[in-house]
Amino acid sequence: MKCSWNIWQAILGAACVGVAAADKVEPTQKAHSLNEQPTRGLHTNTGHIIFQSMTPTTTAALPAETGELSDLPLDESDSASTEEESVSATDMQENEKHLAAECLAAGVEDWDEKMQVGGVFIILVVSFLGVMLPIGFKHIGRLQQAGQQVFVVAKFFGAGVILATAFVHMLGAAIETLGDDCLEDRMGGFDSWPALLAMLAVLAMHLMDYLMSRRIEQHSLIRVGTGNVHIDSSRNSLQQEDTQEDSLMHKEAGHVHASLLVDDEQRKKLSTYILELGIALHSIIVGMTLAVTGGSGFKTLLAAISFHQFFEGMALGSRISALQFRRHPLLLCLANAAIFAVTTPLGQAIGIGMRHSFAPRSPSSLLSMGVLDGLSAGILMYSAIVNLLVEEFAAAEFRQAQSSRRIVCFAAMYLGCAAMSLIGKWA
Repeated sequence: MKCSWNIWQAILGAACVGVAAADKVEPTQKAHSLNEQPTRGLHTNTGHIIFQSMTPTTTAALPAETGELSDLPLDESDSASTEEESVSATDMQENEKHLAAECLAAGVEDWDEKMQVGGVFIILVVSFLGVMLPIGFKHIGRLQQAGQQVFVVAKFFGAGVILATAFVHMLGAAIETLGDDCLEDRMGGFDSWPALLAMLAVLAMHLMDYLMSRRIEQHSLIRVGTGNVHIDSSRNSLQQEDTQEDSLMHKEAGHVHASLLVDDEQRKKLSTYILELGIALHSIIVGMTLAVTGGSGFKTLLAAISFHQFFEGMALGSRISALQFRRHPLLLCLANAAIFAVTTPLGQAIGIGMRHSFAPRSPSSLLSMGVLDGLSAGILMYSAIVNLLVEEFAAAEFRQAQSSRRIVCFAAMYLGCAAMSLIGKWA
C-alpha cells in the first residue's frame, strides 16, 4: 500500500508540473507540441520517475516567453551590411568635401618665377619665328625663288595643322573642361555642350561670311555699273570708230575682271582675319594654362606649347603672306604676324598676375575656358574646312599642277594633322 501510494503521488505531481508548463507555452508552441512524440518515464535508484521529452523543441521555446531572447546575438549578415552602408556613406561625404576643396583651391604649388618669365620670351620668339617663316619666303627677294616650293608645302601643312588644332586641341579641351566634376551640378545633365558651342560658332561664321560676301558683291556691282555708264557716255559723246569701241569693250571686261579679283582678295582677307581671331582666343587660354602650371609639368608643357605655336604660326603665316595689300604689304604682314605672336605671351602674363587668386577648377574658370575653347573650335573648324581645304584644293593652280606636286600637297596636309595631333598628348 505504501509503495502504491508513493506511485500515485509521483503521478499527481508530474501532472501538476505538466499543466503549469503548458500554461506558459503560446498557442503556436502548443500546436507544435501536439506533433511531438509522447514522453516516457525513467526510473532512478530512489524509485522516483523523471519525465523526459523525446524532442527539445518545447523546452527551447520557453526562454522566448520569459524575455531571454533579447540576450541572443543578432544576424551577422545584417550587421555586416549595415556597417558597409555606414562606411560607404562616410567615404562619399569625405570625397565630396575633398572635391569641393580642390574646386576652390587657388594658387600654384612649386611655382618658379624665373622659369615662368623665361617661358614668356621663349613662346614669343618661337611664335614669331613660326609665323614669319612663310612671310619671309614670300616677301624677301633672296628667298622668293628658292622658297616658292617651300611656301606651297607650308600652306598645305598649315591647313592640316589648323584642322587638327580645331578637333584635337580646342574641341578636346572644351570636352575635358566642361566635363569636369566641379561642374557636375551646373551643366543641367547635358553632356554635349562643347559640340553645341562648336556648331553655333560654325553657323555664326557661315552667316557672317555670307553677309560680308554679299556686301562685297553689291559694292562690286555698283562699281561695274558706274563704269558701264561712263563708258557708254564716252562712246556716244565722242562717236568713236568700231576699233575704238572694241578697245573700250575690252577695257570694260578688264574692269569687271579686276573687280572680281578685288572681291576674291577681300574674301581671302576676311577668312584670314576670322582664322586669326579663332587662334587668338585659343592662344590666350593656352598661355594662362602654362602660367598656372608648376613643378616638373611646366617644362613638358612649355616644350609642347612651343611646337604648338611654331606649327600654328606657320599655318597662319602662309595665309597672311598670300594676302595682297595695296600699300606697305610687308609692314601689314608684320603687323598681323605680331598680333599672333603676342597673344600667347599675353595669356601667360595674365596667368602670372592671377596665380595667387586664380582657381583653375573653380566653376567660373572652367565655364569661361570651356566656352571659349568650344567657340574657338567651331571657328577653326569652319576656317579649316571651308576656307583652307575647299579653297586650296579647288584652286585652278592645284588642279593644273603635276601629279607629283599634288601628292606632295596631300602628304603635307596629312603630316600637319599628324604632327599637331601628336602634340595634343601634352598640350
